[in-house]
Amino acid sequence: MAKVKNKNWNPIRVPLYPWVPTMEKIISAHELPILSGPVITITSDYSGSHKSSNYQIISVLYVDLEFSQGWEFQRRKIREQYLRDGRRLSFKALNDRQRQKALIPFLKSTELIHGLSVTLVINKSIRKLYVSKADIVSACQSFGLQCNWKPQALENAMQVAHLMSILIAGLSHPKQNIYWISDEDELFANLQRIQDLQRIIGKYSGHYVKHELGELGMGTTSLDEGDRFEEDLNAIPDLIAGTVAEVSTRLSKSIGGRIPTSIAVPYYGDLSTKSDILSSWIWDKSSRLKKIVIIFEDHGQGRFSVANLSMDDE
Repeated sequence: MAKVKNKNWNPIRVPLYPWVPTMEKIISAHELPILSGPVITITSDYSGSHKSSNYQIISVLYVDLEFSQGWEFQRRKIREQYLRDGRRLSFKALNDRQRQKALIPFLKSTELIHGLSVTLVINKSIRKLYVSKADIVSACQSFGLQCNWKPQALENAMQVAHLMSILIAGLSHPKQNIYWISDEDELFANLQRIQDLQRIIGKYSGHYVKHELGELGMGTTSLDEGDRFEEDLNAIPDLIAGTVAEVSTRLSKSIGGRIPTSIAVPYYGDLSTKSDILSSWIWDKSSRLKKIVIIFEDHGQGRFSVANLSMDDE
């Protein structure tokens, strides 16, 4: 594979998994922003856990706060106009008129965010990317984990921690403070889980990051002090994850259960109104906030492909 060439990306020297170079090539092929401010905030969300979804979705937003102050000003105006009661924007909650009125202005406001969005779409029939039931004990020992992890929960934790570590390695600058804010879910079920997540991220980032960082912290949207800043920032990966889960599942079911990764295929089915609006925003090539979607598609017999997932309007 050709070497990665992007002046705004720090190349991964020693990938821990065979698909990492492909992920890196997909990300670095985009026009990446320079994210050199003193504080980086990472938010993440997940979708696809319900049985009707064919894919597990992990969406991560990587933001330079110092150069995103215009978004903070605009989001406060949107809250004042549409969401004064403090209600939260999320994919599942786009069922009332006030949230629907706020959606388009909110999506437009993301153009003022200086950052990058990366979403993984993983076919659920891929049984293992990181850990299997047979090697869960050795994996827990390797990472120094203290909780009693079930295989799928640990797999999910390693998926998001590894993706974030790749982004930190590729995009961060020396001495930056980096904070991860996640929605409250089973990965953050208790203090012991959070400490284990810190160990996993520490192990991955310690391998990939070749410069000294500042503070590396983590928490959930429960930290929100009432202005809904954390909630609104986390709404972005939430909206992306929910949309991509619906789009990928409907597309795959319309063409036999798998999405081809080497050819373009038409989709003539319907999407929900919210997914129709949101998918246009996610795959808008002119958008200042780059949103990259990477699919891990199963090909049977332990084989899978990794590719950029894009959509074009006809």
